[in-house]
Amino acid sequence: MMESSEHLISAVEPGSIASDLGLQPGDFLLRLDGEKLIDIFDYRLRQLKSELVLTVRQSGRVIEYEIEKDEDEDIGLAFANPMLQDCTSCSNHCLFCFIDQLPDGLRSSLYFKDDDLRLSFLSGNYATLTNLTDEALDRLIGYRFSPMNISVHTTNPVLRQKMIRHPRAGLVLQQLRRIAAAGLQINCQIVLCPGLNDGPELDRTLTDLIKLGEAVGSIALVPVGITRYRRQKKLYPLQPYSAAQARMVLEQTQEVQQRMLAQRGTRLLYAADEFYLTAGWPLPPVSDYEDFPQLENGVGMASLLKAALDGSLAGADRLTADLVWQAEPSGSAKRSTPTALVLATGVAAASLLEPFAPAMGRRCGCPVSIAPVVNRFFGETVTVAGLLTGRDLAEQLALPLKDLEKAGFRPGLLLPSSMFRANEPLMLDDTTVQSLSDQLRVPVLVSRPDGKALVGLLDQLAREKENDRHG
Repeated sequence: MMESSEHLISAVEPGSIASDLGLQPGDFLLRLDGEKLIDIFDYRLRQLKSELVLTVRQSGRVIEYEIEKDEDEDIGLAFANPMLQDCTSCSNHCLFCFIDQLPDGLRSSLYFKDDDLRLSFLSGNYATLTNLTDEALDRLIGYRFSPMNISVHTTNPVLRQKMIRHPRAGLVLQQLRRIAAAGLQINCQIVLCPGLNDGPELDRTLTDLIKLGEAVGSIALVPVGITRYRRQKKLYPLQPYSAAQARMVLEQTQEVQQRMLAQRGTRLLYAADEFYLTAGWPLPPVSDYEDFPQLENGVGMASLLKAALDGSLAGADRLTADLVWQAEPSGSAKRSTPTALVLATGVAAASLLEPFAPAMGRRCGCPVSIAPVVNRFFGETVTVAGLLTGRDLAEQLALPLKDLEKAGFRPGLLLPSSMFRANEPLMLDDTTVQSLSDQLRVPVLVSRPDGKALVGLLDQLAREKENDRHG
């Protein structure tokens, strides 16, 4: 069995030092300067020195290479395990954990909970810091990577202990102060639970975070996600935000934004799109999100999509399609251009997209309808497109697609790539693009979930229709 100190090389950059040494994918990196590597950050920093001894295993032989190079020059290696170490799993028992609310029987990877600050730099994940000793935090601070993405939730130590249920949960403010004192930037996430950490408790948390000064670059407020399995699994009783409660959160947000804008020239605090949609408030303009520091938290995505659709649909220039995946029903004689499109999405985004349907239809030269898909798998309180399953799509779209066929159209189904696993055409219930196309007997087109990509696809369909007419 291969020891964890042996790091499988997955790629070698052409023209790099590693390439000149003859290193190849399948070789193993063992040590740098005679020392084992802790993780990818340890590797990245140590390999930048001007003189190195690289110990590798090639074809069963252990070989040492002495290297002289420019300081800061990269060796040119990539690894099968991007972190060179297993990801640290979560040791919390959060009252609001979404993974605890998943049903049984899904693929095993969906049940893994990470809580690894290193993923903050690698993939933008957020970490609670509860599983870090003081020494481990100091080591990560020493790497000088910034910003650090921290799941704060509350700075009240007693309340944080109650919500996260970990012995070290109450230490977060001290940990944040150490990070700030080191001159590093922090992005904060607060998952709001009605009646727990909102209202006056949120005021307290925001006051504490603002006192950390410019070290805090942004704060996101995200509503707790509730599935229909929560009660069945006898979890802590939580409810989703009502329209009135969402409006209260937005009023708090606006007050802090105005104060911070006057004092620091930045809004600092941002509420997730879901709060605006739940409250029935208009989305803020794109400029209010500044440089979109919390986009991956669902903060500003809706405004960005709306602005991109407005601009792209109004423009005369024809755009290029950016299809992620597509499939035709198995056994189809040939690929046929749809003469009607059904754009399926979650309930949350449907109201945003509906006003654009007529302009989309004019752009591609065929009827476009927006189909909000109710999440029966997780429950109707889950309204985002990224948590829909193929089963819900197939059950709810079969009839409208059949109706279009009966009306003489060749319908096509358009889906956002957010419904699928990253880099793989697989939904949460393991439905593939091809199997969905086979079930519904229509072409399925998967596009990136942004306005420019969507309009580019409409333009491609318009070109195909034009070619069909002249073919």
